Formats: sequence, structure tokens, C-alpha cells
Amino acid sequence: MEAVSIRDLFNFLKSNIPIIVLSTVLGILFGVVYIARTPSSFEATVRLVIDPEQSRILSQDAATGTVIIEAAEIASQVEIVKSEAIAQDVISKLGLFNDPEIVNSTSWQSTLREYATSVMNLITGGGDEIQGPPEEEERMRRTMNGFLSRVSVRRVGQSYVLEIGYRSGDPKKAARTANALAEAYIQNGLNDRKSAAKQGALWLEGRLIDVGRKAQEAALAAEEYRNKHNITAMTDAISLDQQQLAEISSQMLSARAATADAEAKLSTLNKLIATSSTDANLPEIGENLQIQKLREEMRLADTRLQGLKERYSAGNPAIIATETEIARIKSNIVGELLQVQALYRSNLAVAKEREALADQQFENADRQGADKNIARVELAEIESRANTYRRLYESILQQFVSAFQTQSFPLGNARIVTAATEPLSRNWPKPSVLLPFSMVLGMAFGLFAAVLRSALDRRAGSSERLQRELGIASLGSVPVYKPAPAENGLRERLPSSVMPLRAVLDMPYSAFSEALRSVKNSLDSLAPNHGSMVIGVTSVGCGEGKTTIATNLAQLYQNEQQSVLLVDADFVAARLTRLAFNAAPDFALTPIHPSVLGDPSDGIGVSSLARVTRCSERTYIDHDAGVEPEVSDVPLPLLTIEQTRRSATPPYRYAHLSALKEALIKLRPLYKVIIVDMSGFEESADTRTICSHVDGIIVVIGNTKKLTIERLTEALKAFGRSRVSLLGVISNRSNTAHRRRPALSKGLR
Repeated sequence: MEAVSIRDLFNFLKSNIPIIVLSTVLGILFGVVYIARTPSSFEATVRLVIDPEQSRILSQDAATGTVIIEAAEIASQVEIVKSEAIAQDVISKLGLFNDPEIVNSTSWQSTLREYATSVMNLITGGGDEIQGPPEEEERMRRTMNGFLSRVSVRRVGQSYVLEIGYRSGDPKKAARTANALAEAYIQNGLNDRKSAAKQGALWLEGRLIDVGRKAQEAALAAEEYRNKHNITAMTDAISLDQQQLAEISSQMLSARAATADAEAKLSTLNKLIATSSTDANLPEIGENLQIQKLREEMRLADTRLQGLKERYSAGNPAIIATETEIARIKSNIVGELLQVQALYRSNLAVAKEREALADQQFENADRQGADKNIARVELAEIESRANTYRRLYESILQQFVSAFQTQSFPLGNARIVTAATEPLSRNWPKPSVLLPFSMVLGMAFGLFAAVLRSALDRRAGSSERLQRELGIASLGSVPVYKPAPAENGLRERLPSSVMPLRAVLDMPYSAFSEALRSVKNSLDSLAPNHGSMVIGVTSVGCGEGKTTIATNLAQLYQNEQQSVLLVDADFVAARLTRLAFNAAPDFALTPIHPSVLGDPSDGIGVSSLARVTRCSERTYIDHDAGVEPEVSDVPLPLLTIEQTRRSATPPYRYAHLSALKEALIKLRPLYKVIIVDMSGFEESADTRTICSHVDGIIVVIGNTKKLTIERLTEALKAFGRSRVSLLGVISNRSNTAHRRRPALSKGLR
């Protein structure tokens, strides 16, 4: 796909600017007419806020814990405001049942739906069988549809606020209706909550009686089972048997601890007595004053003995007396320890008796409690059922009280925060919106029409398009011929249709001549440096101006002092041959001498040429022999059709084609440029044959309004697989105007 350049866009807009401008103007006019004919509409709005305390409107974000509003719940409230129930309440309250503004207003959706239904009924023939609703119901539905089409409800941002609007031609009625809508919505919410509370209270009342009866029966069953199995409950969780068993277990553990303590003390004391040690720290020894006194005496005696041993030798009577006293003290201490030992033994016996008694009591209590375990489990299940009914009864009682309060004092879920007031300006139509929109819409439609026209237009309108789609080069564009005043009286003698054949001679520096000179320069760049070149000029159909291009192109070569020959190979129209016979001096044409082709005859008559009317141009000119033309123009050699046919072998009908080929072979060495004027592709098959005798051909396109790309493609298929070179195309009568100053053509001739 080729890229579209800015130049292509500019050319596209330039060629389609009338369509775009016209469409834009029509769009603006349509907007102006719509604004002028559309009745003014005023919209009044009222704002109300929904109570956020309702748990069904709120939810909590699991990630952040933020309380958010459920968009679905808010959207549900919006649809409730636009419901038929609210609309019916407002219509009945304000008496809008026969309001012509509402009854006669229908939306475009309803109109389209009714039209489609009518068409389907007309096609299927089932319209007569369908029975519509009663007239009153139909009028009510039409009224509600017209009313709801004027209602608008939207949520303000992400808040709890709803904005209710109503459009009307009367601003006061718009404000009154908007406020009535808000009040009807609030009252509808109150009625819904009151009705729901009433129904809930009736259901809860019956449920409360049933659950209370079951809770009472469960409590009585638990109490009877407890009395039957002699199970006394001290608290809600502990029975009397369990409490006694716990106390006996505690006493048993205490007795075992006392026995162990007594055994430990007695064992320690026995070891002290066995080792004759006096350094015991038992509690009873530490609290015995006699033993403490004897220990003090023992310490003093030991101190005195150490002093005596330092001063006296062994066997001293004082040392012996002291040692005797120490032995006496130890004996007294052992006697005291034996008394303590007897006490420990007595305590140990008492502890063992207490332990045995506690063990026996625990065994008795445990044996008695084992019989009540199964009964206690069954009792726990009965009490659990009774507690469940009790809690359910309390919950239902609380809900019943709440429902009764709601029924007595219902609270609305919304309230008005801003009441609707009379609007000061109309809401529709808005010129500031409609006019730019209609202008843009018209411009867009114009662009669409231009693009569609360009896509569907297959005319060969420009050389760029031919180059892009067919790969044919352009040799140039020749503008429309505009004649200039003639000084030699040719305009009075010659028809205007043949005057372009003298364009180069009459106006050598006109836009037409300058364009042909550019074409000639393009041909010169394609011509070989040495040798001659035979160029065929043709077109798709008649009236393209190929003869004009061929004649003026040959005149350019002639007036640049180059040897050139113009050949008339249009065996259908033979225009140049007729001009040469009737007015050759007027067009600076001179037939070549027949001797060049080996013909001894001197005539160039056209007696055998029939007058052709396939093209609208007049090609037969009555030359006035009494008027002598000016001889300032250099005559252009011309090979006429009559000369070609005379050199052909009679009586063959198409021998002129072979004769033309031989003539071109003979004339090629004599002229550097030979221009052959051929018939159009669609006029005669001779063109395909003649194309094989020339070095290259030029296709002249002069009627771009009728010549399409497909038509040109079909015409070029006439070449088949021949090796004919297509030099390019010349756009004749092009709209491309060369802005030039007035040329001094007459003074430069």
C-alpha cells in the first residue's frame, strides 16, 4: 500500500472543496432549522441523599477495612426512582394524566419500535388479530412512557447523593414535578419499610409464641431429669457430687504430702542419731530450747578444750575433765534427739492413718459418681436444648420489639438536601452545542461523501492516478485551447472547431503552445540520438483531440527546423486528409509528392473518402479559392490516406495497412521525426496493426469525464503481446492552468 503524501491530501481537498463546503453549510442550516423549530426545554433538578446506615448499602474492604458503597445498590435506587410506580404516583398527584405535553411526546425509540411493529404486522397480516389493551390502560402507559422519557436520574460522583431531573417546556412545572418525584421516592421508601415491618411483626409474633412454648417445655424436662437422678447443681457448670469429689481429692493429696514430710523428717533424724551428729536443722530441733542450750554449752566446752590443749600437754587433769564434760553434753543431746524421734514416729503414724482414710473416702465418692456420669451427659444435652430455645426466644423477642417500633415510627432511607427551583435558562436546544456539532457533522458527511466519490470514481482524471494504478508515464498536460483574435481573417473563414489545429502557428507563446513544447521536450529525451523516430498518436475514443495534438506537435518540429512528416493514418475519419484537400494552405499543410512513394500520379483527391459522422466535429471545409492565404507559415509535409491507398495493391480491402507499412519504411530515412495520427482504439482495429509499425505511441486523454481506468485498461489490452512501446499519455484539455503574462505572440512571430 502506497503512502499518502501531503500533496495528495491537498489535491483531494482541493478537488472536493465544493462538496465539503456545501455539506458544511447544509449541516449548519440544518442545525439552525432544528434550533428554530424545536421547542425550548427546561430541566429542574433536586438532590437527595440516601441514608448510609443501611447495612445493605455498605460493605467493607477486606484489605484496608474501608467502608465502601455498593455501586449495584445505588444503581438499584436509581432504577427505583425511574420506576412506573413512582411515575404513577406523581402523575396522579399532579394530575398529569391529560397533560398534552406528556401524552403527545414520544421518544425516538418508541417511534422506531411502533414503526417496526406496523411493518411486521403489514407483512405478516397479523395486525387485525392482535387485540390491544383497553383505551384507559393504553393512555396510562403512553402517559407514563412520555413522563419517564423526561425524567433523568444520576449519581453525583461516588457519593450517596442522587440528582433527579425533569424536563418540561414550563420551568415552574419542571421544578414542581422534580420535587414531587423526590417526595414520591421518599414516601415509597417509607411505605415499603412500614409494610415490611408489619409483615415481619406478624410473622415474629407467631414465631415468638411457638419458640417460647418449646423453651418452657425444654426447661421443665431438664429440671425433672435432674430431680429424678438426684443431680444437684451448685452452679451452672458444676454439680454437688463433682464438688465433693474435688474436695476429697484435695484432702487425699494433702494427707499424702504430710505422710511424705513425716517420713523425710524421721529418716533424716535417724541418720543424725546413727552418726551421733548434733548439727541437725530440723524445725523441731531448732525450736527445742534444751537442745539449743546444750549446743551452746558444747560450743563453749570445745572452745575451752582447744585453749587447754594449747597451754597444757595431753593427760592434764583439766583437759580430761573438759573432755568428760563434752561427752556428757553429747549424751544429753542424743537423749533429746531420741525424744524428737519418738515424736516424728507418732506424727508419721497419724499421717498414714489420715492418708488411708482419705483414700477410702475418695474411692467411695468416685464409685458413687460413676453411676451418675451417663445421667449427667443426658442432662447436659437436655439443658443445652433448653438454653438454645431460650436464646432464640430472646432474639425473636428483640426483633419483634424492633419491628413494632419501625411499624409505629417508620424512618425513611433518604432525605432531600436541595429542593428543585425554577430554572433560569433552557436546557435544550443549546445553540453553543448544536451549531458546532451540526457544522462538524456536515463537514464529516462532506468528507465521507468526498472519500466515497473518490473511491467510486474510476475516471482517469490525473496523470498521477494513471502512474499509480496503471504504471503509465505522463508526458504532460495541455490546457484548454483559448483562441485569440485573428488578424488575417481566418476566424471568419474557418469553423471554430478546427482552429486549435493552428494553435502553435497563431499563438506560439500561449499556454497551449508552451504545454506542447514541454511535451515535445519529453519526447526528445526519449528519442535516439541518431536515426529517425516514428511516433504514433492515438486515443481511446473519438473527440479526445489526438489530431490537434499530432498536428501542433508536428508544427513544433517543423518550426524548429527539424525534418518532420505528419501521417494521416485515421482511416475512419481521415480528418487531416480532408483538411489538406479543402484548406491545406490555411493550416500550412502540404501533401508529399507521390513520387516519393513511387506513385506517378499528382492528385490527392478524396473522391473515395466518405463523409464520416461518428464524431461531432465538422471536418469538411469549403475552401474559397478566391482568397489567397498568407504564405508566412512553413508548410508541413503530410502523407494523406488517399496517397496511402493509391500505393496499395487493389482490390484488397485492407491492403492499405501493408501500404502504410511500406510507406513508413521508405519515408523513415528522409525524415527525422514521423508523427502518425491513428484512429482510436475503440474506433478501428487498424490501430493495433499500425502500432506495430511505429517506434512508440502516445495516448491522448481529452475526455476525462467519460474515460475510466477500466476503459483505458481494456483499450490498452489491444496491444496484446506486441513489443510496442507506450511512450506515455498526454492529458488534453486539462484543468491545470498555467498562470502566464500575456505573451507577445504576434510580435514574436
